Order: sequence, then structure tokens, then C-alpha cells
Amino acid sequence: MSMEVVIYACQQAVPAPEVLRAGFDPSGIKVQVIAEPCSSKVEAFQLLRTLAANVDLVWVMGCPEDLCRYDEGSQRLGSRVAYTRRYLEEIGLEPDRLGRSLVTPGDEAALKAAVAEIKARLETLGPSPLKSQGEKTKRAKAK
Repeated sequence: MSMEVVIYACQQAVPAPEVLRAGFDPSGIKVQVIAEPCSSKVEAFQLLRTLAANVDLVWVMGCPEDLCRYDEGSQRLGSRVAYTRRYLEEIGLEPDRLGRSLVTPGDEAALKAAVAEIKARLETLGPSPLKSQGEKTKRAKAK
């Protein structure tokens, strides 16, 4: 079973998403990078909906709080990620399926470190338990 990750990336922190995608080649991990004007635009319901869509890991990349062009964007993101992780724990899904990195714009070493952290997290967690539930539901409907 292939692993899948969705990354919501602030356009200021990650101005060139192809650099981020290239960090996963040829790992076999399916990566979707969704550019956001600011990481603060990512809402808790988006993170939950994305995790429910047969994705193994959701990650959000933003700017360090002191470099956010919207002043409080990264702080808002931190609050939303913390809230969503608590919710995941309450419903019995590993909160580690949601991660966050703060990356200084133009810092390729930080991007590489974030990619390494995402890969390590995927390796530790393995496939999402929601994937196997989805497969069971598909098989049951096919009968």
C-alpha cells in the first residue's frame, strides 16, 4: 500500500512547491502540495476532511511567527493544529497524523529537514487505519 501525504504550504514560506515535491522523489510516497496564501487560511475542518480522504499524513508549513506577513498567521495555525490534534485524539486517531513545520522563506535546509521529518513520521505511523476501513466499506458495498 502506497503512502500518501498532503502538505498545505504557505506561499511565502514555500514559494516553489516543486522543490518540496522533489524531496520525496523517488521515495514512492505520493505527495500533494496545496499552496495557501498564508498558513492561517488552513482551517481545522480542512485538516480533518483531508485526513478522512484516505491520506496517511497531513502537514502544514508556515513561516516562523516573527516573519509572518499577516502578523498572527503562524500563531493562528499553531492554535488550529493543536485543536485538531486534540480532536483526533478524542476520536481515536493518532494525533501525529497531523504535523506542522515553520520554515523561513528561502531556507532550503529547513525544507529538507521538514521533508525528512515527514518521511520519518510516515515510517513510524504506517498506513492510516482509515484506509483499511475504507477498503472494508468498498468490499462490503461490492457484495
